[in-house]
Amino acid sequence: MNKEIIKKLIKIEKLKYEVIRDILPEKVLQRLNKIEKEVTTVIKDIALDFIRESSEEDEKEGKKEIKKVKVDFL
Repeated sequence: MNKEIIKKLIKIEKLKYEVIRDILPEKVLQRLNKIEKEVTTVIKDIALDFIRESSEEDEKEGKKEIKKVKVDFL
């Protein structure tokens, strides 16, 4: 798909979301805000765990590649 079309589709979805938030009752909006914060925290934790695991795997692979070399000076 064209990049411009994708950008416009994303903008449409954002506007839809804003409209829905505007028509929600105050209590529901507060609950939604709380849920969004919790979801954001969970996603951040998952991303950090993924980054840590991938960096640990990279370190392990790097250690496996080290080879012993004998040097004869005579």
